[in-house]
This record gives sequence, C-alpha cells and structure tokens, in this order.
Amino acid sequence: MLKENEHMDDMISLFASDDTAQSESAPPTRMMTPLQREALKKAFATLGVLDARGQFAMVEDLTGKRIASVQELHERDAQTLIHRLADKVSSTGRKNTGNTWDDREESTWIDKL
Repeated sequence: MLKENEHMDDMISLFASDDTAQSESAPPTRMMTPLQREALKKAFATLGVLDARGQFAMVEDLTGKRIASVQELHERDAQTLIHRLADKVSSTGRKNTGNTWDDREESTWIDKL
C-alpha cells in the first residue's frame, strides 16, 4: 500500500512498460572501431592465438560473452578485451609461483625502501 504522501509516479521505473524502460536505458551499443579491431589482432598475434576457435574461446574467457562472429563484438566489450589481452601479453614469460606477494606486478612501498 502507498503512504499518503507517495505517488504512483515514483514507482514508474519498477513497473514501466517496455517502451518506457528502453527510452530510459543506456545509449545503444556501438560496434567495435577499426582501431580496436587492429589492437585485438596485434594482441592475439603477440599471444600466438591465431585461429578463430582459440580467439573466440579467449574472448569468452576474458569478457564472459560468447560470440560467433567478430561483428558481434561491441565497442565496450572490445575495450575490455583489449585491456585484458594487454595484461596477458605483459604477464607472458613471467613465472607464476602461486604466491600473490611474490607474483605481484607493481612495487610496494616496502620494495622502494
């Protein structure tokens, strides 16, 4: 039940029609840019992941989204993928001991003493 001073207008977002919800939602997603496509191509080449199956599997692993075609990769997901692939590239060849302290990437204030 509504209190005397509450209005039905305050509850629009919860019970909004699909048209209202869509107009209030985020802007439409854009497809990845040619620059993003080139950055992804270079990152995959650096990692040695050259086949489509391996690339699609890595996209799903790093973004949580399964795609069947490059055209399905949106700009935001491509940017996330670029950053995560860059992390993989920078960690390639680095020994992973399983100890988070020893495996840290940045120096701490203790290291700088």
